[in-house]
Amino acid sequence: MTIKPRTFRRTLPVIMMVVLTGMPGFVSAQQNRAAITFAEKEFDFGTFRESDGIVSHTFLFMNDGDLPLIINNVTSSCDCAVSDWPREPVIPGQAGMIRVHYDPEDRPGAFTRSVTVSSNAETEVVNLVIRGVVIPVDRIEEVYTYKIGDLRLETIYVTFGEVYKGSTVKQMTGVYNASAETALRISFPDLPAHIRITADPEILEPMQTGVIGIEYNTRELDDWDFVVDRLTMNLNGRTIQGYTLNVTANIREDFSGFTGEDLSQAPVVSFDGTVFNFGIIGEEEAVSHDFILTNMGERDLYIRKISASCGCTAVQPETSTVRPGASAKITAVFDPKGQGGNQKKAITVITNDPKRSKTILWIEGLVEVASENTN
Repeated sequence: MTIKPRTFRRTLPVIMMVVLTGMPGFVSAQQNRAAITFAEKEFDFGTFRESDGIVSHTFLFMNDGDLPLIINNVTSSCDCAVSDWPREPVIPGQAGMIRVHYDPEDRPGAFTRSVTVSSNAETEVVNLVIRGVVIPVDRIEEVYTYKIGDLRLETIYVTFGEVYKGSTVKQMTGVYNASAETALRISFPDLPAHIRITADPEILEPMQTGVIGIEYNTRELDDWDFVVDRLTMNLNGRTIQGYTLNVTANIREDFSGFTGEDLSQAPVVSFDGTVFNFGIIGEEEAVSHDFILTNMGERDLYIRKISASCGCTAVQPETSTVRPGASAKITAVFDPKGQGGNQKKAITVITNDPKRSKTILWIEGLVEVASENTN
């Protein structure tokens, strides 16, 4: 039996402040405000079964303003409930959380629900969103839609979304043995160090359902931003060619514990420009441009990762540590061979700047293709 979360209704006291305009400091007092900053404003539960029961997610936020933050009210749309949110003022530099539940009972299919947060912050109303897909468990063919021989899987795409560096997260996907005669042992050879997979049960008997558990340990991963792993699958010791379990995660740095003082002393990434246009270029020779990165903060800036889209190469700077006031050069190289017309390529730079940890640099231009003489 699924227990539905209670709907919380609170009436918060209205705080009234009488300000005497003739008192000293009146102007500066008006400029001080509370501020609410969420680590994320949307969360996708992915696909889950109706029988899994109530699912929950915690939205984390911080008061990075100057005055105490007062959450006046948190309301949710139908089928969604909020069980926990701060009733006391959140002081500047302090973090808080809002926990949201969704009950999938008798609600198959895709859903999107909103949660409205009202406060005394400079942005008085913030909308949070949860979404997902609920699959009824009484229809095997609809639930286990991916077929690999006799094996059926709920999905071959495991998406962890945003994951903080240093944390370990887990997901499960359902499996079903459609054979009426042959048992199946599912295994994954040559797993990377940061992924561990378990099958329950280890041997899937004919017509039996089970689950594959995927554990993702970011401590064992030397990478940042969007990471993709394509995992080879074995059935009864035999590799299934052409089929992989695809695991993705967006590895982020956790700045939620930063105080106001930490933020004021943090590194600050700055670029001399984020877009460069080569204009008209030929298709014979590669062209390049230097983007200059400068640390405008008070602590060392660490360049976590630099990656480029297809057709473009980003040259790593001589050092990944940029001292306060120092600069580093990131060279973007574009090879126009085999390409024509308008081109636009992206270079992603990940740093430890808590306010701008991800920067997208763009290079663009028009590749002029030489016409062939047909005399």
